[in-house]
Amino acid sequence: MRAKRILPVALGIAAAALILPSYASAAYGWPIKPFDRQHPVRGQLNDPRMNGASVDTSTSFTFHSGVDIATPDGTPVYAVAAGRVHYLDPTAIAVRRPQVPVVFEYWHIVPVVNNKSFVKRHTLLGYVEMGRGHVHFAQKENNTYVNPLRRGGLTPYIDHTLPTIKAITYFDNAGVNHDLGNAVVSGDIRIVVDAYDTPELKSNWPLAVVTPAWVGWQLIDASGRIVEHKHRDFSHKLYRESAADIFAPGTFKNAMKRGSFIVGNYNYWLGPERNTTRVQGGAYRLVVTVADVRDNETTKTVSFTVANTAGGTTISPLRSSASH
Repeated sequence: MRAKRILPVALGIAAAALILPSYASAAYGWPIKPFDRQHPVRGQLNDPRMNGASVDTSTSFTFHSGVDIATPDGTPVYAVAAGRVHYLDPTAIAVRRPQVPVVFEYWHIVPVVNNKSFVKRHTLLGYVEMGRGHVHFAQKENNTYVNPLRRGGLTPYIDHTLPTIKAITYFDNAGVNHDLGNAVVSGDIRIVVDAYDTPELKSNWPLAVVTPAWVGWQLIDASGRIVEHKHRDFSHKLYRESAADIFAPGTFKNAMKRGSFIVGNYNYWLGPERNTTRVQGGAYRLVVTVADVRDNETTKTVSFTVANTAGGTTISPLRSSASH
């Protein structure tokens, strides 16, 4: 049975699109040839980005601002729309559309156009930098990054693959991670879902995974009452919350290390720490749904028991010990 959601994914994404100006929906082709054919994407908006091997070892931790289109080094990169060229650094340029606050960014290229020059749609901008194997493509509207893969953006884009929920776990008060399914919880815990989406087309990193575009959850008590119902929508804009408040320990990005590929892992906090001493003990169900930007979704349900022991302090996912 599908989890009841605050908004259906499709409705939520459509609603987000409606709040943007009309020019935001102007579809455009791909920045590499053929322009009217879908190309492999090995990184998406709001994927985790960090300066270390994982969130646990990194000092800088942010969200990915665009999409990584996989293509061989040296591939020609073209403007998806006309505009004025602005150099961002020696291997990155932005093209500002005339009269509207829309900017397209092209990173990891060797530019062949002059700074401040005006280019037409499909003008050659440069070539993919050696050793990169992709062009990072991003779109800004009113100085905010938006998802190129949203409906009405980069076209064509088709995705039939279902997201995957690998596990639903919790950290106890000692910082040890446990499977939540059939667990008896007490002490300080915080719940995590380990989930990812598989790109439609295989890239030069064929094992690469990306983050889901939507993560929602609801908690249901033994009587069937929904005691919590929340979601996070990563589908349309660059996420504004701290990445450390979203991604749990064990999160790391796709990467090549010493010639070997490391498959990314994405662990999402499902809310903050919560206190079971404030709720009735007993049986509960947690229903988690993840979806991609084309509304393919996967749902997983786990059951667990809240055990409030006499005189003991217990924390459960049912009521926050901090605001959320």
